[in-house]
Amino acid sequence: MAGRRRSAAAADGAELAPTTRRSRPDRRRAALATRYAIATTDSERLQCAFDYFRGAASRRHPRPERAAELITAVTNRLIEAGDQLLRMQAQEPTRPRRKDAA
Repeated sequence: MAGRRRSAAAADGAELAPTTRRSRPDRRRAALATRYAIATTDSERLQCAFDYFRGAASRRHPRPERAAELITAVTNRLIEAGDQLLRMQAQEPTRPRRKDAA
């Protein structure tokens, strides 16, 4: 039958334990955990988290006003964090200092 899996136990007529499918949030969280564990750099981990957030933000929400507030808050925080990182980079000298041999 289309869409159904058969197993040797089912073919023998044995009683199978009912299985339940994991919910979408559980599956997405598990996929995030896997991708996050594989990521080796901060940029890759940030990309994993951002993809997870973007996927969650793109879906419909039962309370759209609350979802919009949360998305706006996270977006503003990301921009602030980016500004802080850029300010930190601006303080770094562009040329390494030479040590005088004197």
